Amino acid sequence: MQKRYTMKIIYKLSFLLTIITFLGLGSTHVAAQDIERPIISNQDKTISIYPIPANNIVNIKLSPALKNDVEKVEIINLIGRKLTEQTILDRSSLNITFNNLGELAEGIYMVVARDKYGKIIQSAKMVINR
Repeated sequence: MQKRYTMKIIYKLSFLLTIITFLGLGSTHVAAQDIERPIISNQDKTISIYPIPANNIVNIKLSPALKNDVEKVEIINLIGRKLTEQTILDRSSLNITFNNLGELAEGIYMVVARDKYGKIIQSAKMVINR
């Protein structure tokens, strides 16, 4: 019984190695052009929110890597309902201010940055406490 089980495992492993070799997944090739290209990761695309916790006014700062991609910034509740938004008109500024948040209840909200197609690029948590 043990011998049969061992043979099945060996057969499955050899079959897997054959497929990997056939598909060329066993070797990696890195071209010089891939190394020289600047890579912008999600860590470079950040949103900073202050003050924490917010009261009636919240300031949002976009990172330089993010500012050219963002079309609008929204504040949404935790079930995804959009409460307010601002469209980015001045691409030279990294700061966005939301005034009159007094109508929002205390709690946790999300700040969402969207591109011109409506895709979420980055998000961050915002707390309102009075």
